[in-house]
Amino acid sequence: MSRSISKNAFFKAVLNVSNIILPIIVMPIVLSAIQDKLNGYMTMGETWTAVFMIFASFGVYQYGLREVSKVRDDKDKLTKTITSLFVITTTTTAVTSIFYAIFLTIFHRNDAYFYTCMVMGLNIVFNMFNVEWINEALENYDFIALKTMIIKIIYNLLTIYFVKTQADFLFYIYLTCGINFINNISSFIYIKKMIHFDFSDLQIKKHIKPMFSVVILANTYILYTWLDKNMLNSNLGSTEAGYYGVAQKIMSMIDILMFTIVQVSMARLSNYLENHSKEVYLNLLNKVIKIYFLFLFPASIGLLGVSKQVIIIMGKGTDIYLPAVPILMVFSVYMLTIGIDRIISDQIIYIFGREKTDAKLVFIGGILNLILNALLIFTNMFTPTKVIATTLVSNLVVMALEYRLVKNELNINIKLFAFENFKYLCYSLIFIPITFVINNFISGTILSCILDILACCSIYFIILIAIRDKVFLGLLSIVFKKLKVLYNHRII
Repeated sequence: MSRSISKNAFFKAVLNVSNIILPIIVMPIVLSAIQDKLNGYMTMGETWTAVFMIFASFGVYQYGLREVSKVRDDKDKLTKTITSLFVITTTTTAVTSIFYAIFLTIFHRNDAYFYTCMVMGLNIVFNMFNVEWINEALENYDFIALKTMIIKIIYNLLTIYFVKTQADFLFYIYLTCGINFINNISSFIYIKKMIHFDFSDLQIKKHIKPMFSVVILANTYILYTWLDKNMLNSNLGSTEAGYYGVAQKIMSMIDILMFTIVQVSMARLSNYLENHSKEVYLNLLNKVIKIYFLFLFPASIGLLGVSKQVIIIMGKGTDIYLPAVPILMVFSVYMLTIGIDRIISDQIIYIFGREKTDAKLVFIGGILNLILNALLIFTNMFTPTKVIATTLVSNLVVMALEYRLVKNELNINIKLFAFENFKYLCYSLIFIPITFVINNFISGTILSCILDILACCSIYFIILIAIRDKVFLGLLSIVFKKLKVLYNHRII
């Protein structure tokens, strides 16, 4: 099971790039067609399905990835682990689906977005066949990339062709649910051909207890933003929650691409710590941190600089979603903090099996977020922008507590906040005056956005080359070698 991390990262990056490019093409069409009111309905549907999905999946993505990675070289243990986890998630999915329908019927039956929530709730049922965590643990990134890209392309073509006006809203949510089912069932069939379930020796109790902690830990981001959107809907209405949702979706598209580096290395890090040594684990971890920060910081600060243009472009040139601009600006900074938090939480605390302690820290952050939001309501300062700002503050507090745990209790000698890692943030801060000047002198939305990106990328690369940054030059060397190999194959 020795696969190249760079190869895995390539397939994962191809997939995630497509997950950015395709929504960039389709999202403006959808937002323009359904308008802000129906977008608010869809946001509430996504909000409620997301929170119930936490309990349906029961943390299996994070937990299953770690546990399967540990035993993937032992066929017997691998089969038993996968079968046991599948039985657990099948049960939690069935129970959660029933509770979801009952909850909506009792508390939201008279809301305008009730039917939207019910339809989108099918995604919870389809979670029964979601076994992508097995593919990731086994590092089947080539299959994941190819399968998902084909399905995404079909989905986006159907959306472009059929979603034109508000009358097509129901077709759009039906299509979204249907495509999700096809994506999940395809992976399930693929895994079933590779691994035969063995129900003779199920180990349910062994996995249940640690998965409880993972339920909270693996879904911190969802829990915090769910609280935000639900409070916005209750106090300001679904349309305002929809503006929040638009900004969140845009940030998530960029964040998914950045997450590639962390995601493809988690299985390997877990395997190294279990079967090799702490030193080997730390060497890989330090490399991952440097590469991750090299991309994370410019992406975050860059998104901050082009927030207005991005919102206008996603609204298909209209001003209907302009209230989402300041929200996206705060979200871009929030993306930076959740990126750093992923390193501390996912690649250190979780891999060392301290998810229970981390879950407590996350809970503290959630309570703080609730208190800060309540204060905003009490002082009549409650707006979507300030709501995500309180979430940002809460996440910073959690991050500080987690880092203290890593340094003082786990005794991990890792200088996460050293200049050698944070220098990329310092270089990226120059994007702010650059985009400010360009945006003030260039009036065209698309033109100014393109110039912003070209100018910032060019200056960033020039700085990295000028200081002879080892991480950047190393990656550049790998890219040139890959291109050379492809070129030689083409000639032959």
